[in-house]
Amino acid sequence: MLAFKIEVEGQPPVIAGVEDWSILALHVTASRGRGTDEGSDDIDYSVGGLTTSNEENISHHFRWPRCPLSVGSSVTVTLVETETTTPPTKRYRSDKEVQENPYTEEEMREMRRQDYLALKKDSMAKQAPNPSIERTSQGLRPCAASHLKR
Repeated sequence: MLAFKIEVEGQPPVIAGVEDWSILALHVTASRGRGTDEGSDDIDYSVGGLTTSNEENISHHFRWPRCPLSVGSSVTVTLVETETTTPPTKRYRSDKEVQENPYTEEEMREMRRQDYLALKKDSMAKQAPNPSIERTSQGLRPCAASHLKR
């Protein structure tokens, strides 16, 4: 089968391909200001595609994990004919009748963690200083003298 052999220095190669592909795509993406740090650049590559329709006229999307890159990264892509590939991270239906989650449980957990960190950072930045609240490594707590009337 046709596959992409993707090599990034210092990492084992990924052989991305599936037997029943109709679309096989590789993208190198750079985006600015969309990460957790405002103004930061996110650079990565991703590989995925779509299968041909099966006997029930159902196609599936498939993909491998995104791979972070940085300035100076060297990505080599070689088109190969092979029988052995790196299994896709996720394969899910591509139809309106059955909506399958395109993310793995691990990816969902990481997205929730990133959302939590962003909300926490935003909340802490918007919080007005309150002299009766003391910041500790465990979070916020009332100061010992805050219960006393002034």
